[in-house]
Amino acid sequence: MGLVAIRQKPKDKDPRFQPFISIVVPAYNEEVSIEKRIHNLYNLDYPRQNYEVIIVDSGSTDGTARLVERINEKCKGKNRPPLSLVSEERRNGKASAINTGKRYAKGDIVLVTDANCVFDRDVLKEIAPHFKNAAVGAVGGKYAVANPGSLLTSATQFYWDLEQIIRTGEAALDSACLFHGELNAWRKDLLVLDPTMLSEDLDMCISIRKMGYKIEYEPKAIVYEAAPTTVEEQIRQRKRTSIGTIKSLLKNLSYELRPKDLYRSLILPSHKSLVMLSPFMLLAIPLLYLVAMDFDIVLLHLVVSLIVFALTFGLLMRVRTLMTIVDDERKTRFSLSAALKMTYYVALNEYIVLIAWKDFISHNYSVLWDKAESTRGTDFK
Repeated sequence: MGLVAIRQKPKDKDPRFQPFISIVVPAYNEEVSIEKRIHNLYNLDYPRQNYEVIIVDSGSTDGTARLVERINEKCKGKNRPPLSLVSEERRNGKASAINTGKRYAKGDIVLVTDANCVFDRDVLKEIAPHFKNAAVGAVGGKYAVANPGSLLTSATQFYWDLEQIIRTGEAALDSACLFHGELNAWRKDLLVLDPTMLSEDLDMCISIRKMGYKIEYEPKAIVYEAAPTTVEEQIRQRKRTSIGTIKSLLKNLSYELRPKDLYRSLILPSHKSLVMLSPFMLLAIPLLYLVAMDFDIVLLHLVVSLIVFALTFGLLMRVRTLMTIVDDERKTRFSLSAALKMTYYVALNEYIVLIAWKDFISHNYSVLWDKAESTRGTDFK
């Protein structure tokens, strides 16, 4: 995908195409973040009359709703896009909140985001022109870690740099596998979300691709969010995502098993299905060592694996440098210790996928979403 992405020519977009966009923000107990988030959305570089902001309060028990109402009253008549507050009596999960916001949306394009992140000013300006192409059903943007200052968060940023490369290549071949829950835009008439899904972003993409529409990726549309700063929060957050991935893949299994296009014959299985199986493949290696009972074979395999890893990692670093804007701090951070950091990060995520399977099989999960506390109210951008 990196080689495909490097060879891709810049897309010819018409900046004059500026459809009305409804920004839907599901919120639960976001009193700490919501004011800053609303003002961030107010200040986007897009005609004020061409977008609206809809906050969906999902049964918050803090002052989120009151704060939204106060901001709305204070900013009336100040050349701001319309701000609406929609309340759900009880908390039913993010997919349900999006469906609620969608019912009140006036635009033909719905853009979903979270309350604890921040948009670059050009997000709408970069995403909107893609929808001039009638074949495009959805567009995703680029996720950037706002706090890449620790081993865990800097490794997370490296992971998302690779995701940018992958999604750019996927969109050039067919469609991006999925988009971020923090930034995704789609044609309103295409979707009613399944409220039982945990990873509603993946399920939405599969549904849109099933209808024959293309899913674009726009790396110039950037959303910033603080990554979890503790291993415990990382496990909790990514475990939920992994359970949602398993659930969505099983729901759409019959579609995946009919590989009639590159999305389901290459992109979806390599980007998501294999990831959910990789821990079992890794666990099979020591078992096969025991079956082989041959020291020379084991040693040869280990040496070859290390060489392949080193070559692959070097290639990834080179592609990353070509494909992403890397500032001096991150260049230093990923010089000598990059391999160890990524090995740790990959091992952690393999463990997370394993426990996700355990919780999925035992039905130990909920559609209700909880952001890690270290990602709320962070002072960034």
